[in-house]
Formats: sequence, C-alpha cells, structure tokens
Amino acid sequence: MKMMVPSVCLSVGLLCFAQANESESDHGKGQLDQLRKDYLADKAALDQINQAKEKIREKNKDQKMPNSGPEWKKVLQVWLPLWQKEKASYPPYLNALVAAYCELPSTDKKAVELKNEIAQQHPEHSKNSLTVSYYERHSLLANAIMPNLYNHDLDKERADFFVKILKPSFNTKMEDFLHFFKLPAEPNDWSVQTGYSLANLRAGNLSTARKENKKLVKKASKFDKINELKKFHLHRALIEALDGNQKEARKFFTQATETNPSEKLNEPSQKLVQEIEQALAKLIK
Repeated sequence: MKMMVPSVCLSVGLLCFAQANESESDHGKGQLDQLRKDYLADKAALDQINQAKEKIREKNKDQKMPNSGPEWKKVLQVWLPLWQKEKASYPPYLNALVAAYCELPSTDKKAVELKNEIAQQHPEHSKNSLTVSYYERHSLLANAIMPNLYNHDLDKERADFFVKILKPSFNTKMEDFLHFFKLPAEPNDWSVQTGYSLANLRAGNLSTARKENKKLVKKASKFDKINELKKFHLHRALIEALDGNQKEARKFFTQATETNPSEKLNEPSQKLVQEIEQALAKLIK
C-alpha cells in the first residue's frame, strides 16, 4: 500500500491541476462570450441608427443642407450615446478575443475560429477604410495583440499571423518616407509599427524587425519621445541579442536602462529585460 500512495497523490494532483486549468479556461471563454455579446448588441444598435441617418440624407439629398432639420437633430441625439457605447465596448471584446486565441493550442478547432474572428477585425473589412477610422481600428488591434508579443514562447504560427495583420498602412509608410528626407511628420500612432516589429521578432524575421525598429527609433529621437525611445531601444537590444550580436545588444540595452532611469519599467518591459539578460548569458558561454 505504501508504494501506491505517491502514485495516488500524483494522480489527484494532476486531476486538480487539470480541473483548475479547465475552470480558468471556461471562465475566459465565458468572459469573451459576454463581451462579444455586449459589443455586437451595441454595434447592431449603432448600425440601425446609421441606417436611419442614411435614409434622412437620401430623403433630403436635393436640399442645400441635407444634414439638418428637426428630424436629423432628433436622430443625432440618439446616435451620439450609441456611438460612445459601441466605441467603449469594442476594446474589451478585442482584448479578450486575442487573449483567448493565444491561450489555446494552435491545433484546437476553437483557435482556428478565433483566428478567423480576429482577422475580421482588420480595418480592411470596414466600409470606412479610407477614413481616419481605419488607423484607429488598426491601432486598437495592435494594442490588443501587443501584450502577447512580449511572451518569448509565442509560437511561430501565431507570430506569422500577427505579422500579416499588423503590416503598416500607407499612412505609416508615408511618415517613414518623409523622415527619410528629413521632413517633420510626427506619427499619429506608434502601436501598429511597434507591434509589426515585435511580431516579426517572434516570427524569426529579425532583419525586418530591426528595419522597422530603426524607423521607430529615428522618429522617437526626432520628436524627443523619451519613454518611447527607451522602449524601442529595449526592443532593439532583444533583436540584436537573439541575432547573436552581443556588442550591439549591450549598447542598446545600456541606452534603454540609462534613458530616464527614474521612470520604472512596466511589467511587459521587465519581461523583455529578463529575456535579454538570458539571451546575452547564452552568447557568453
């Protein structure tokens, strides 16, 4: 009987661990389901009022000011709170969606479904893709993906997927073009290009990750964005360390830690510090 005790204890322990993981997974799924439900309800209500606005525009198209009058004013009063509600419910849903996708095994059927759902959030699927909402939506997608790019064990399949949907738009490319010719053009947003660089890093595309990082460092230096520069130097240190460039890695690591030292690194950046130190330690051996 004594020989069986450890085996029984191990079995019970594994069962408890599995049940805990399953419970946590079920909780995450339940949270995503509720956030999705809330967002889709808000989106449906907003779509309905937008259709009402279009009908009024169509009816008044021959008037000098079709977006006016009592009927338009009334529908606009309803539209504003619905727009604010939809705008507020989208990021929590998007964050939960990406987190749930990253937690599942890539072979899981549910992971494939969530991947397709994330792909549909790309602004190219928005009818307003030529307006500023394109860049806002792409930024929200990048911010939802970003925390997962700080995980060193992110698998290549997911990293490749994130590379694809975080590819910078024409707007970012134009900013880089202007900077190449030393023309001032402060970025409206850093998240998409930052996410794209990190996603390439996790996918093993170190040359592309470095190329994008150089652009970010140049822009952050130009506009004296100290905290952004600190973050980009840290990213560069990891790129160089993983590429075996010990001297360059240490240079950028020092720049990152000595820039604005009173500013404490956030948790994601602290994870990168540990990863950089481990990568550098391997280069010494």
